[in-house]
Amino acid sequence: MRKVTTLAVALLLVTATVAYGQQEGDIPPTDLSKVGTSAANFLKLPIGARALALGGGGVATVKDATALYWNPAGIAAIDRMTLAYNKADLYAGITHSMTALVMPLGLNSRIGVSYIGLNSGEMEVTTVEEPGGTGEYFEVTNTCIGLTFSQILTDRFSLGITAKWVQEKIQRAVANGVALDVGSTFNTGLLGTRLGMAILNMGPKMRLDGPDLVFDRQLDDEPGEITAGLNPQSKLSTLDYDLPLMFRMGVAIDLLGGISTFMANDMNRLTALVDIEDANDQVARMGVSMEYAWNEMVYARFGYRVRSKVSEQLGERLRDRYRELFTMGYGLGLNTTVSGYAIQLDYGVADYGDLGTVSQFFLSLGF
Repeated sequence: MRKVTTLAVALLLVTATVAYGQQEGDIPPTDLSKVGTSAANFLKLPIGARALALGGGGVATVKDATALYWNPAGIAAIDRMTLAYNKADLYAGITHSMTALVMPLGLNSRIGVSYIGLNSGEMEVTTVEEPGGTGEYFEVTNTCIGLTFSQILTDRFSLGITAKWVQEKIQRAVANGVALDVGSTFNTGLLGTRLGMAILNMGPKMRLDGPDLVFDRQLDDEPGEITAGLNPQSKLSTLDYDLPLMFRMGVAIDLLGGISTFMANDMNRLTALVDIEDANDQVARMGVSMEYAWNEMVYARFGYRVRSKVSEQLGERLRDRYRELFTMGYGLGLNTTVSGYAIQLDYGVADYGDLGTVSQFFLSLGF
């Protein structure tokens, strides 16, 4: 079994290295950034009130249905059929939500289905001729539907994979894509330390297409020319864009209670977490967070995102044009059982700087 674990870890590392290398191999030195050069950026928005409160972290410890987004191996910890919903009201009327279902398949296997949606709300159509609005309205809708399989390979190591369909839609212009996520969790058995790793959104490029790209082109030929008076249709040409390939790695250690080797405590647990996130269109980010649990029923969480040296340099260069997604998060959680149903409630808040604060609410019901 130890050989199986070693092989699985090696396979995940090789996959991450090859896939990430294909995207990053031709990037200039580290003082440049590719921010805004990928499609389906809604896939980078944090999902889950717990993760938001932890500063966008918890890859090593996520054990609820939001693992379908953060680390597909995390659903291995779910031992009953679970239905979950997460809702975030973002800035400017944008809503972001996730609905998920996880089911055990025997003792060591889990399967999950997830729906992630982002909606801009109604916006009025404007044109050059009618800058005040035409009376028509449209919405931007982004969708991701995923199917996840997770397997407990040993009592310490789990592996998960997600296949997903991704769509971006702006009125009648649509881009479709497919992608894979691969993740793992590992309990080291050393000082109460756990590791988590995931590489997300591996897939081909996406391109917008649709009838909204077709328009009438007016020809300005002189009278008498053979094309005079014609108004042929033309079509705007769009480019292919990469998906936001992401690599996440997290470390968690129980300082008090839990599986801590420092201080045993049956009623209280204090866990420290460090998470690193890198992507093909952003500089690396690191999050540091703490989670306190009383009787594994009531939770308090706090997290902070730390800029890397490259991020600081880039921020000074671009000044007000560059912003971290958010810098600080905090929140509360409740786990309880009522009439045999496992209920999880989480609430998280994060500071998005000039965009204000954003909150998320998570509800999970285990049958």
